[in-house]
Amino acid sequence: MSNSILFLIVVIEAVIIIWLASKLTQYRKIDQILGASGAKSLPTGDQPQNLQAASAQQRAQSSPALVSPSDADAENEGEPQENIEEAKHVQWVMARCRYAEFYLEQLDDDYERGQFRHIVDGCVAKARKISDSFFRDSALHSIILLLDRAGWEQYRDSLLAEVGDEIVRQRIEIELQAEEA
Repeated sequence: MSNSILFLIVVIEAVIIIWLASKLTQYRKIDQILGASGAKSLPTGDQPQNLQAASAQQRAQSSPALVSPSDADAENEGEPQENIEEAKHVQWVMARCRYAEFYLEQLDDDYERGQFRHIVDGCVAKARKISDSFFRDSALHSIILLLDRAGWEQYRDSLLAEVGDEIVRQRIEIELQAEEA
């Protein structure tokens, strides 16, 4: 066989593989769409018109306007949603503190120390904006431990003085003592 025939065979195989991969991707997308809309069975035929018609029919059958009374009461109170937002702020602070740990080994460099200080100041500002005292103190918990690892005792102690929740304060003190040992 000549090289041109072998090349042609390889190209044809590549085209077939790409075509099969695209079909597999299409079927996965269709499966995700039908799975997300709660479909139990696939429509007959694999033409796009059938899929669109089946999807439209299922959307028409589901009624988004129906809300149970308990859901309406929970949304009107506002407190659960507020707690979720504050918990997200705590998670954000904790994630940023984990990120700042990468700078701990390089705090002798002015740039790295500035970056570390910028992250810590941002975390403190975010934590102080949290209105719920438990969530605020939980966010400060991560920052205090980070400052202790960095050796910034004065800043750590000033934040520890802001912690009002006794349970969180005890937890911080236990962890600080464990790191000293």
